[in-house]
This record gives sequence, C-alpha cells and structure tokens, in this order.
Amino acid sequence: APLHTIVDRARETNRVKYIAIGDGGNELGMGKVIDKIHKHIPDGEKIGAVMAADHLIAASVSNWGGYALIAAAALVAAADRCDNDGGGSADDNRRQWIDKCLPTEESETQLLHRCVAAGCRDGVSGKMEATVDGMPLERSMQCLREIRKAALGA
Repeated sequence: APLHTIVDRARETNRVKYIAIGDGGNELGMGKVIDKIHKHIPDGEKIGAVMAADHLIAASVSNWGGYALIAAAALVAAADRCDNDGGGSADDNRRQWIDKCLPTEESETQLLHRCVAAGCRDGVSGKMEATVDGMPLERSMQCLREIRKAALGA
C-alpha cells in the first residue's frame, strides 16, 4: 500500500515529524534502522521497510510500543494541564489522563476478540486466535498493566 505517500506529503508540505512504531522491521518507519534489520532479522533484506521515521519506537510487540507512546503523551498532557491551569493535583491529573488515553485490559481484549471474529489472524502464528504476535493475550495485558503502573508512578 502506498501509505508512505501520506507521510511524504505531510513532511514536505507541513514539515511534520514522523513517529513510527515497529517490531519486526517491515513497518513503515523502520528504515531508520534498516542496517540492523538486514543484519539481525530473518529475510531482513527482503522485508525491511526503507522509509525512515524521524523518531522510532522499536518494541518487542508494536502494540506495546503504542501503549508506551500513549502513556508518555498522557503524562505530557497532564503536566501541561498542571502547569497551565493549576487544576487539580499532579497525581489526579496524571491518573485522569492515563485513564482517558491508555486502553483498558477489557477494551483491548474485546477489540482482539472482535478482530478474530472478523477473520483477522495473528501476525506471527497466522492463526485466527486471540493471541498477539504469537503470544497469549495475557502477556500483552501484563505489559499494559506494567506501563500503566509505571506511568502512574506506582
């Protein structure tokens, strides 16, 4: 798919910085580390994405990198609100923004089950099952819990 053209146009016309999240080397933006993909990923020469992101989040599972980015953005929003509004305590703002932005385990589980019901397949196993990159769903939920805990400073 020519998705890279969207990024190219945004960069050219608006000077937008491009953040990418990847886990296997074939995701748009992973060109930032294409030499590592060629060296360390099986078939990296064949599957490696060449477009480089301005900022790359490489994660074991892309979803986990997404959770981390969401949590970081929520923390920035909470800090900005405290600085600009003086509204509420820092802990309250942080919890509100994390709760507003970061998905819940329930919502992620429901989403995965809806995807499987619609015929989606796990990206590693190729099976229509409620797994994430070949791992049990519980492993992703554990990661989500850990990111939430870290963001809340618990």
